[in-house]
Amino acid sequence: MLKKLFTAGSMILGLVLFVFVIGQFGGFARSFEKVQDFGWLGMALYLSASSLTLVAPGIAWTILMRGDGLKVPLWTALKANFMGFPINFIAPTMYLGSEPLKMIYVSRLHGVPNRSVLATIVVAKFQEVGAHLMMMLVAVGISVTRIEFTRKDTLLIAVSMLVLLSVFGLALWGFVGNHQPSVKLINVLALFRRRSRKLARLRARAREMEVIIHASFTRRWRTFLIAQAVTLVSAAGVLYRPLIFFYFARDGQLISTEQLCAIFLVTNVINSLPHTPGGLGVFEGGMMGIFDLLGLGKENAGAFAIVTRACDLILILLGSWLIVHLGLQSVVRRVAEGKEQIDGGDADGATPPAP
Repeated sequence: MLKKLFTAGSMILGLVLFVFVIGQFGGFARSFEKVQDFGWLGMALYLSASSLTLVAPGIAWTILMRGDGLKVPLWTALKANFMGFPINFIAPTMYLGSEPLKMIYVSRLHGVPNRSVLATIVVAKFQEVGAHLMMMLVAVGISVTRIEFTRKDTLLIAVSMLVLLSVFGLALWGFVGNHQPSVKLINVLALFRRRSRKLARLRARAREMEVIIHASFTRRWRTFLIAQAVTLVSAAGVLYRPLIFFYFARDGQLISTEQLCAIFLVTNVINSLPHTPGGLGVFEGGMMGIFDLLGLGKENAGAFAIVTRACDLILILLGSWLIVHLGLQSVVRRVAEGKEQIDGGDADGATPPAP
């Protein structure tokens, strides 16, 4: 109950912030005028770029699964990713939250072990985050050297990148070095719950899963590099969204490379750190700040945010329709309530969803 109240409260807060930020700074009337100028063709291309954040990681995930001997069709991975978007949207960050649903759907549909599927999900998630971090490093180098940020803004960017890179590097070191971080975490939990059979089973499954993850990083490195190259397309989709927006909203005028990099940088920092569901209100505030700093106009920031939220809504509706169509509402409910845990066990023989 407490978790439901927290989620509902966060969503309401996000919606209030969304309305306040755009209404107070960009103005809904002026923002919607820019949206009208953007047009249906621009919207279609923008939605296509947004969909790359799900399609490209889905292709890369399929490559990883095939490399591990899991004959899972691309269509299954794509459906799993689109179904995961609504869950990720309400999660603390836009990159995590839907892993249990994806694992259960793939393992039950194709009769493959949960831990094998989960291992590929973990590696694919590392690649997705890694792709965005790589492009963020390039974006930092370009934008900081060409844009006159204040000392406060520069410090904020530096601290944010340091935190993200430290967390990513520590986790990568744990898996690549075969230091078994998840097993160590379970051992710490066991100190507070001694004689727990569930934790003992979880430890054994985690150890097997980490062997698979370690092999993906070290032994099947050709497959890993191919999948990583595909995942970079996901980051490119986010990078080029402002380019699409300004091309159609400003009569074909394009923004500079440093402006593009700065918007990409702020977008990814907001998506990576804990916030309201989908970054509602937080994203809009960030866009208002960076657009104003770059001289792009707050009304354009409001229109850009509205277009982004329209695409989010379309992807949420598509993912939700797939969940209902495939009969996975109960699984999503258990995931949302924290009852469906990632334990890496085998499929339990439950009736698989329709393909």
